[in-house]
Amino acid sequence: MLFEEFELPEFLLENIANLGWEKPTPIQTLVIPKALEGADILGGAPTGTGKSAAFLIPVIARLSMEDKKGVRAIILEPTRELALQVENVCQSLIQGFNSLSAGTIIGGGSREVERENPSSIIAATPGRLIEYIEKGWLDTSTVEMYVIDEADRMLDMGFRDDVAKITRELYNRFQTLLFSATLEGSGINDFASQVLNDPLEVRIGAGGDEDEVLPEFLSSRAYYAAGDPQKVKILVHLLNTIRSKSIVFVKTKERLQKLEGTLRKLGFKVASLQGAISMTERKAALRKFNEGDSQILIATDVASRGLDLPDVTHVYNFDMPANAAIYVHRAGRTARAGAKGVVTTLVLANEISFIEKLERYTQKDIEKRAIKNVCAAFPVNGGKQKNPSEKKRSRASIGGNGGFDKKQKTDEKKPHKKDRLRDKKNKGKPDFAAKRAKKAAALKAKEQV
Repeated sequence: MLFEEFELPEFLLENIANLGWEKPTPIQTLVIPKALEGADILGGAPTGTGKSAAFLIPVIARLSMEDKKGVRAIILEPTRELALQVENVCQSLIQGFNSLSAGTIIGGGSREVERENPSSIIAATPGRLIEYIEKGWLDTSTVEMYVIDEADRMLDMGFRDDVAKITRELYNRFQTLLFSATLEGSGINDFASQVLNDPLEVRIGAGGDEDEVLPEFLSSRAYYAAGDPQKVKILVHLLNTIRSKSIVFVKTKERLQKLEGTLRKLGFKVASLQGAISMTERKAALRKFNEGDSQILIATDVASRGLDLPDVTHVYNFDMPANAAIYVHRAGRTARAGAKGVVTTLVLANEISFIEKLERYTQKDIEKRAIKNVCAAFPVNGGKQKNPSEKKRSRASIGGNGGFDKKQKTDEKKPHKKDRLRDKKNKGKPDFAAKRAKKAAALKAKEQV
């Protein structure tokens, strides 16, 4: 199937072609036709399958049919990064069509700018949107379409009451779309029954945790490092060998800052993304990376899920992820929507066993590599110590007596004699009774004198 078969507006088809999208992904193929008909949608699909475009395309297509004022669509996202990403994709899809505009209402953004120039399609985070509604800064009566994205994550983060309140305020909407990486747990189905009207349920796979799988055309590799200095050597070698758009994941902001400084000194153009920076810094980092000013983005796990960063060919795990699910989320930043990509993990000695767990979880082998004069091959037997029972046998235990006669045990045991200090001094045990008798005799003799 092609996008042309969906009977989309001409400007939208042109923008889709400009983005390089040749054909819809499976979730887009299932969702877009039904959403264009006006049905409420309950959609579940693994990461990297194109959920954002699956709801943005029908929202834009339906709103473009009429020229109206005010905020016409609300897209609710759990994080600022996701909201900004949706806004960027939306901007690309509506380019050249002046009747629609895209914006955000998110924590860290300028309230003045958001209030003075309200957009027709708004990506928002729950907390800031609640503030706008309570202060009367947003006219909810004009909202026609409502999207709840990453619903499972939203509920897990404690936004259930906020989302429910926002849903009640959007009383004039005629269509609601709810999307989630998983449709199991977190009360998703119960919540969906409260916000959706006779929805069409669409799932890619079973819709549970087992759907969190690696992209189809992803290659998985690993290199063995003795410590952080060797990790840096391996990473620098790989970045110099393959100069392409890459994300490097680290576990803490302190390690991010240290690695960023090292790579900058070596001449790499680097952007960074972590939770403790301001919204202005976040936007600047994403802009530099998306526009190609920086080929390398160093990030903590704030960027491991949800961000659709285009044209990323390589993901590097400088630090091992905390669990297998995070590994999948990190890897999902590349090889998206049918493209090819590579995820590379740098492994310390005490982390080798975790590689085996990742292979079992993802059901995909991780190729173990080495680089001449940079890093050694993985230790044989995974670096595990031999079982004590498997220790090399001594010569005396090989072939009977091994050429030596064993001492024969005798039935008679020699009596054990305790070596006492008083015996060495030739002293016996004191006779206290004799001492008392002697003392009594001396006293009696004294009395008789």
